[in-house]
Amino acid sequence: MNNMDNPFEYINKPLKDVPEELKDRVMKDVAYAKLLMDIASLFSLNVGSVIERTINERKKK
Repeated sequence: MNNMDNPFEYINKPLKDVPEELKDRVMKDVAYAKLLMDIASLFSLNVGSVIERTINERKKK
């Protein structure tokens, strides 16, 4: 595919096989990204939840 090809022409074409090493590398990268997102969520603040909790506590008082 060069720069002038229409990428939509390839939509109905059969998929090509990908080398097993590439599949493994991509799956490991996806797993690593998910792990980083999970770790980041442990150490980050969910602002929406904090605001909702604060509003609910103020309504109770």
